[in-house]
Amino acid sequence: MKRIFLSLFVCSFTTSLFAQFLVESNGNVAVKPTSDPVASYFTVNHAGASDICSYIFSDNSSMDVGMRVTKNYSTSSCHNYNTGIYSDVISDHNSIKKTYGLYTHAHKESGDSNSGRSFGVYAVAGNSVNGYNYGVLGCLSGENVGAGVFGSAQNWEGGMTLSARFAGLFHGNVMSTDVMYAAAYNLISDYRLKENIESIDTESIDKILKLNVVKYNLKQLTIDTGDTATTQEYYYTNDSKLLEKKHYGLIAQELKEIYPDLVYESGNGYLSVNYIELVPILIKSIQELTSKIDALEKDNKAAKSKQSSDEIANKGGLNLQTILYQNDPNPFTENTIIRCFIPYSINKAILYLYDLNGHQVENIAINERGDVSLTIGANSLDAGMYLYSLITDGVASDTKRMILTK
Repeated sequence: MKRIFLSLFVCSFTTSLFAQFLVESNGNVAVKPTSDPVASYFTVNHAGASDICSYIFSDNSSMDVGMRVTKNYSTSSCHNYNTGIYSDVISDHNSIKKTYGLYTHAHKESGDSNSGRSFGVYAVAGNSVNGYNYGVLGCLSGENVGAGVFGSAQNWEGGMTLSARFAGLFHGNVMSTDVMYAAAYNLISDYRLKENIESIDTESIDKILKLNVVKYNLKQLTIDTGDTATTQEYYYTNDSKLLEKKHYGLIAQELKEIYPDLVYESGNGYLSVNYIELVPILIKSIQELTSKIDALEKDNKAAKSKQSSDEIANKGGLNLQTILYQNDPNPFTENTIIRCFIPYSINKAILYLYDLNGHQVENIAINERGDVSLTIGANSLDAGMYLYSLITDGVASDTKRMILTK
């Protein structure tokens, strides 16, 4: 009796709605606000007519899909924006704590957790205009702070309170198997977020000199997918520039012996290096090196100043003795050198050259002070013995002999 009543109710309901809602004997459902239930805009387990925009059906194919939504892109009656599933959730009650545009939950309740794969959201996009293909596009609307995309390594993460607007936020470690590009990298360094602050030790240069800088190539690594049906996968793509190019850096195991705080161990057991925080250590080393150079320059300047003072004291005004040295070579055939020392206090110094008859052969004015060297040529002289005298401020300091042979 109840079944008959339900059938009469359904017949009456569908008739009053002009066949907007059709339930067939096999359970298929079609919906369209016309009298023709076959030419429907939306169907469930029913393909409908050629002008259908989308339909929902169960899919027991190899993907084992519980529900599948198909969009007919060639139907002229459909909109230009082709959307498989569109979710529009508007919350206008303050009592609502969370609003989800789309909520997915994919994990295995029991069984072997080391096999198979789980994807909360699996999105693929392509073959549109170059530069406008996005597997996932997240935007932050409104004026309040937040993030367009939030990723977390925590279980059942409910988000974090932010103080600014971000395109993306990740709560946990972030990993990339290829080159990462950015205009700049900023590390949070506000003193209000730090504790146990102390100056770095003064042994930076010694430690830096112990670092072994190497160049190397990366190995291609295989990945254990946990899925025996899947072919072998690799850590880097085969065309990755990371495999092609030489790299320069440090060996983490060696650095750990010197700066253990700069070495981290990931979940797979491999070690990584925090190169960014090596920069402050290098700055400290430069400061230490500069300090040592300044000290050396100061000592060198002091030594030069002392030497100059000694020269002035010994050769300048305190030591008034004029010295005339024997020419070398002597005898000579072409040229000979006469050396002398003229104190800085002397105003006028002249070297006179005489033959044995007392005739002046040549005189040379000496303008230099301190150690002076004069070259005497044999071209204008005849062979024989000559006398040379040094006269300073009108006083004969000394006289010596030299012999010219030809």
